[in-house]
Amino acid sequence: MTDPIAPDPNESPEHPESTPGISANPEVDASSASTRPIGRRRYLIVASAVVILLAAATSILFLMQRDSPLEAARQACGAGREDWAMLGDDGNSLTLRSVGKERTGLKLEQLQCYWTELDVPDAVIAQIEGTRALDGRQSGEWEDMRASWIYHPDDGLQMIITLSD
Repeated sequence: MTDPIAPDPNESPEHPESTPGISANPEVDASSASTRPIGRRRYLIVASAVVILLAAATSILFLMQRDSPLEAARQACGAGREDWAMLGDDGNSLTLRSVGKERTGLKLEQLQCYWTELDVPDAVIAQIEGTRALDGRQSGEWEDMRASWIYHPDDGLQMIITLSD
């Protein structure tokens, strides 16, 4: 039976550095033990910051590359000639010109495509369709867009749609 108080013959008290987990200089052990978690914490903080920055940069790039609703409507409905459906103000305005007696332009089906793509309310569409040459410039608003238009049978409809601020 071994005495629990008796020293282990495999341990050498003269050379405590040879004992696993014990250093000849206890201050070194204390400082290295305390820096290990700090180093790991620092690494986690830096890694988290990098992930957050990458996510933010990706979101910004996605938002910058996304088409405005006006650009998306133009892609979906087509433009015919360039001057029939003109984007302006960096995609924040769209001018539509329809066919008239003396002028070429978008046909009614194309205009209706734009109105559908841009979620123009039925009330505004009714105002547009009821506009006469004598009425002058009319306007309407919905969600985050507003429009103004004029109509003359010879020139057709000219409509300017802008995104609200």
